[in-house]
Amino acid sequence: MVYLDNAATTPMYPECVKVLEEYAVKEFFNPSALYAPSVKTAVALNDCRRYIIKVLKGEDNADLIFTASGSEADNIALLCTKKMKNGKIIVSEAEHSAVYNCATELKNRGYEVTFAPVNSDGSLNIEAFESMLDDKVCLVSVMHVSNETGAVNDLSAIGKLIRKKAPSALFHSDGVQAVFKTPVNLAECGVDMYSFSAHKFHGPKGVGALYVRKGVSLSPVIFGGGQEKGIRSATENVPGIMAMKKAFEINAERFKVDYYKKRDILEYLRQKLSDDKDIRIVSPANSPHILLLAFKDVRGEVLMHALEKYGVYVGIGSACSSRKGVGRLAKILVGERAFQEGIIRISVSDYTEKKDADLFIDAVYKEYALLKKFVRV
Repeated sequence: MVYLDNAATTPMYPECVKVLEEYAVKEFFNPSALYAPSVKTAVALNDCRRYIIKVLKGEDNADLIFTASGSEADNIALLCTKKMKNGKIIVSEAEHSAVYNCATELKNRGYEVTFAPVNSDGSLNIEAFESMLDDKVCLVSVMHVSNETGAVNDLSAIGKLIRKKAPSALFHSDGVQAVFKTPVNLAECGVDMYSFSAHKFHGPKGVGALYVRKGVSLSPVIFGGGQEKGIRSATENVPGIMAMKKAFEINAERFKVDYYKKRDILEYLRQKLSDDKDIRIVSPANSPHILLLAFKDVRGEVLMHALEKYGVYVGIGSACSSRKGVGRLAKILVGERAFQEGIIRISVSDYTEKKDADLFIDAVYKEYALLKKFVRV
């Protein structure tokens, strides 16, 4: 099998599976109980928070709210923050649906919501964004790495603009496609909130977190026993959280090696595909793990299924809205109509090898040649 849809999900590290089992079977205690084994579990959870914040280079007095997904973390950031009356909200138009649809919901609730334009590679148009900022802006959400193209936004530069022109605004970033894909320094970039999800970096599904800077006020999303600072009441997913910590530990140790390995594979794919005038490479050169391709006069979904017989698995955009592919952004990212429906997304992980890239190239050229024969003239 050649798995090239790692932006959708990644295989779990075996070490994480062992941790899952340990905390589901042996150390199964509820961290809210008061007897010694439960107190030990609660201490382990809090140690996990501090460790993750340290790895992400967050501020020492910041907090971490454990969630069931990156999407939930995004929802808390946008829907549960306290916003001034008549304040404006700015969200980039290239956001993941978890942010984009929250912004649409806020607009339906009567907030003034503006979608900041992006460049043809999916990155934020900084000049247009700056012109939208003023002292009425109360919330900004711009993703760190595009889930469609892999474009990396300069959060530090964006944060400085916000502090200068909209000093009262909260700054949130969806980092789901950034953690262990590109360097992350939360204190330096000045974000107030940052979302991520464990299954994107070889941790378990069903667990994520929201980094929250000190002083940010959040309303509860789930009412109950007061867990997670009262923001998300429910017994914590201890096995998932501790397995996520193990994924952090493994990735932190091997980040530099894996970072350059993934970049080398993407560059190899670029070189092999760039001379074909019927294939358009949408992703920018700084994409750390994603290569978005547009094929002329074919449907991306058809090409995706054609590759399955070779054991090659690719995506057609965000897995959370795969039936729509990148339809919302196709015109912006691809431009020429003949390419707009032929989008597939390649995304690599530290398990991806150069031989996988070769197998993909061989298979995609064979199938694309066949599919082009059915194009209507």
